Amino acid sequence: MHKLKRLAAAGVAGLVVATAPVALATAGAAATARSAHATPVKVTAPATSWPVVGPGSRGQRVVAIQYLLKARGYRLVPDGVYRATTTAAVRHFQRIRGLTPDGIVGRATWTRLIIILHRGMRGWAVRGLQSNLRYSYGFKIPVNGRFGLATWNAVLKFQARFGLRRDGVVGVLTWQALVAHEI
Repeated sequence: MHKLKRLAAAGVAGLVVATAPVALATAGAAATARSAHATPVKVTAPATSWPVVGPGSRGQRVVAIQYLLKARGYRLVPDGVYRATTTAAVRHFQRIRGLTPDGIVGRATWTRLIIILHRGMRGWAVRGLQSNLRYSYGFKIPVNGRFGLATWNAVLKFQARFGLRRDGVVGVLTWQALVAHEI
């Protein structure tokens, strides 16, 4: 068991080292492109990475993907099973956003797929958030598509649990923690 943990830690460390130059090059290019008329943006590395989800996957990550796609007009049943219909919707989503249409939801697709959520919002994306909070993390909230007080309180507790800024807004880092730490 200890050997497995050491191998996993070494793999993660290798991934961080391997991707660091790409992140720095991307950040540098972005800074150069906007330097003429914008204030610099602080680029920080996320504490967790985006999960890779594709055909055959099951669970709340898939439910989140399906609800986020529904929020963008795709007709899917959010059942938590990554079937051909989900693959086709992901491929279409990727194609119209200039991504490689491989049907696999990785970092690039996640960052374009998520929808920033806050109190007072309604819809399919909120249902995806609520479903994940309820069924992956045990928060006793309704899955009704309304980001009200109960959902807001659950988000604050979730953010505290994962060391995120407690602002009640479901932004990139909160979505990332939500789908990366699914149990």
